[in-house]
Amino acid sequence: MEQQQLTLRIQIILYTLAAFAICILMIDQYRQGLYSLVLSNAIGVPAFLFSAIYLYINRDHSPSLWVHHLLIILLASLALYQLPEYSELMMHFLYALPLLSFFCLPIINATLINIIAATISALMLWNELGWQDGLRWATNYCLFLGSAWCYAYLTQIKQESLRRLALTDQVSGAYNKRHFYHTLDREISRSQNSNDPISLIALTIDDYHQMMDIHGRRSINGFLATFTERARNIIRAGDEVFRLEEDLFILLLPHCPNDGAIVLMERIKRNLQQQPWDPIPELNLSTSAATGASGETSDELKKRLLQSLTKQQRTTLQIGAFSEQ
Repeated sequence: MEQQQLTLRIQIILYTLAAFAICILMIDQYRQGLYSLVLSNAIGVPAFLFSAIYLYINRDHSPSLWVHHLLIILLASLALYQLPEYSELMMHFLYALPLLSFFCLPIINATLINIIAATISALMLWNELGWQDGLRWATNYCLFLGSAWCYAYLTQIKQESLRRLALTDQVSGAYNKRHFYHTLDREISRSQNSNDPISLIALTIDDYHQMMDIHGRRSINGFLATFTERARNIIRAGDEVFRLEEDLFILLLPHCPNDGAIVLMERIKRNLQQQPWDPIPELNLSTSAATGASGETSDELKKRLLQSLTKQQRTTLQIGAFSEQ
């Protein structure tokens, strides 16, 4: 969310500066007597300002891409419209299209728009200036487009990597505690608005620290990654796995009533305990389930879940001690 807000602020500043730059360019064009070019570029000023104002007004909502698509297509259309009459000037103007488009649009959409603009401009220059100039322009534009695409792709990979590092536990691959509270607050709000139930399942690995002492941290880390992967294969689509502590995992189940959560909890526990685990000879889990009540906060729901888990563990220990006697 913070990354989106930062990108949004940069886009607003960029659009405002672009409108100001076009105004300065129009003054210079007016002095040179290029009146038709001034009138055409005048369309870009309100377009940039409208985009900046629209993004600022909707800064607290989910970002909408239609305004970016409209702006980029408008700028490309203006440049292509003036290309036959002002070839040299518009060719330099088109070089800004990849930078703006890859910054404002998804990489696939921006690539498609740039390929269409490059094809149309190359054919127009081929017809106006000859095939040599058209081919030269197409080659230069493709090189510039390829550089911009590589930069945008690497930036996208970096952002996805940083987002993954911020949201997931690096050992198990499950979502981390910080993301758990954010997701739980969001799902509780949605549940209260739609009256859909939301449930949690807690899974605790029994004797975790003893396993760590016996098998070592490296082996247990590999076990945790496999544990998370297998748990995800058992739960429903849309459910999520979180690791809150070393031995504590919580499953978040939207649209799941209490009875369904209990059935799913028993199935997950039985399935995981029956599977072979390397290097652990036998896996034992303590489980509990809780369903959100009306008006209950995320902290209250989590506290009730962990209290139920603690009670379940005590009951298991008492039964085990009684059996030994």
